[in-house]
Amino acid sequence: MAKKKLTIPPTEVVNPDGRDFDRLPISEQLRRLLASQAHAIDMVQKISHPIALAVEAATERLRRGEGRLIYAGAGCSIRIGVQDGIELVPTFGWPLSRVAYLIAGGSQALSLSVEGAEDDVAAARQQMDDFSVSNLDVVIGITASGNTNFTCQILESSIARGALTIGVSSNPKGRLTEIADHPLVTTTGSEVLAGSTRLGAGTAQKALLNCFSTALMTQLGRVLGNEMLCVQATNRKLKDRQARILAGQIDGIDETRAYQLLSELNWDLRKGLLVASGWAEDDAALALADERPFRELFCAN
Repeated sequence: MAKKKLTIPPTEVVNPDGRDFDRLPISEQLRRLLASQAHAIDMVQKISHPIALAVEAATERLRRGEGRLIYAGAGCSIRIGVQDGIELVPTFGWPLSRVAYLIAGGSQALSLSVEGAEDDVAAARQQMDDFSVSNLDVVIGITASGNTNFTCQILESSIARGALTIGVSSNPKGRLTEIADHPLVTTTGSEVLAGSTRLGAGTAQKALLNCFSTALMTQLGRVLGNEMLCVQATNRKLKDRQARILAGQIDGIDETRAYQLLSELNWDLRKGLLVASGWAEDDAALALADERPFRELFCAN
């Protein structure tokens, strides 16, 4: 009987040109590794339009609501997802209650390998129940191969519940591309070390998620120009930065007065900018809850 030929994702293919990698001078090893990183970024740039469409859809789903941005996956992919999501709270003031993670193997899998977790579809369904995923949410499934059973099940169940789904993959023929509302595929190809998707595929995932979440937070009113408005002012450096931003945006207010005003407003820079430009404090708070791009508010009065 002829042996069945297995179809493997591009990220698992062994590149014959790399068979001598371990024998190469360190400088050549680094050259190849860095070239693969640059290629990964190029692949993200090639799908900027689909990413933009995903940002628009996620903005519409999350604005003026209580929906969450939920990252789902296994292994290296979900670790990259957690890294992206966890930064949204201190950097953009995104509420901790509005970000969540569906992790194959549970939180322990962020530092340990949990045997069989990525194939456990029953656990995926259970986590969907535990987190009460609904039509208010945006679920981002991340899998380099595009076929991870846990991640694919999460997205299938999310769609059944009416959630908006985004699939991040490096395999144009993976199942994830057929499931997700917005499939985002970076064709990074074979890795310098075969199957080590923390390399090219991982860099593509990190860059894609960085760009996606930054654009999303901008659309949700947390950026003015190229400055972050909702960084949590937990130390003097960040308080000084807020005061500089406010003084730089409002004529007639120096940094001393800006510091005083922000202190009175519990270091809410967005509210400070609106109040300093003539808004009543209650009106400013109400307008900010609408989560429109901040410039629309700032220039409206």
